[in-house]
Amino acid sequence: MKTIIGLGTAGCNIAASFSKYPQYKIYKINKGLQSSKDCFDFPEFKTLEEYEKKCPSFKKFFRYVKGDVLFITSCGKISAASLRILEQIRHKCNISVLYARPDCSLLPALKVKNNNVIFGVLQEYARSGLFKRIYLVDNVELSKIIGDVPLREIHTQMNELISSTMHMINVFKHSKSEIDTFDETLDSARISTFSLVSYEGGEEKLFFDLDIPRDKCYYYGVPEEMLKTDGTLMKNISEQLKILKQYDKIKVSYGIYSTSYDTPYIYGLLNSSVVQNDNFRLDKEINL
Repeated sequence: MKTIIGLGTAGCNIAASFSKYPQYKIYKINKGLQSSKDCFDFPEFKTLEEYEKKCPSFKKFFRYVKGDVLFITSCGKISAASLRILEQIRHKCNISVLYARPDCSLLPALKVKNNNVIFGVLQEYARSGLFKRIYLVDNVELSKIIGDVPLREIHTQMNELISSTMHMINVFKHSKSEIDTFDETLDSARISTFSLVSYEGGEEKLFFDLDIPRDKCYYYGVPEEMLKTDGTLMKNISEQLKILKQYDKIKVSYGIYSTSYDTPYIYGLLNSSVVQNDNFRLDKEINL
């Protein structure tokens, strides 16, 4: 069982969207929660500095936490406590981080400041190897994927998109493939995002506009009947992967898995070694 820890309102809501899958144990940390064995009522402070310096002990709360951990947060004030919380479990866990970036153009100045700090620091920690990986998702890109939905459903559907995509990739990773070319991912490429690819049109929709992906992994969920009868399947997938590769220096691998769905589904995991920076994009400056 994988442990998922949500910090702050956005982090807790995304973590909660994994609760429909029995493979995950969910913990929530936020101010105003009713304390329980899996919910921690974090004290409320006025400043970012207080959230960091006055972070309480989680020794008892995390006493059963071990193994693989996914830590989810965004840029609310409480996220300033992220590193203080993670250092309390780093010695016994393999930590990956999911950072959900909101639409920064609509944020108040304090959240913009906190986003810039947390966004950069968590990437640097992942890049240095202190975290196994950081997954980046952007609400602006997610909203493009889900399309026009009612106001009260926007974040619910975004969270469902994140959790269902990560869950399906986890399922495929632990399933026997029909065929695959997966190898060890580049050790330096620890900054990642997800994508959905249309089988018919080949259009790829990224959860975050990732700068300089060096390693791309695609998971094809193909209906059982299609695996038995479609003689053009492998040819179509090969041609599609050549387009998705984009540049010769990008490493691309794939796996094909049998599913009970009616149509093919394609999930992408893209990995970069470059710290993402909104003010300067290497792929706009370097001819790859």
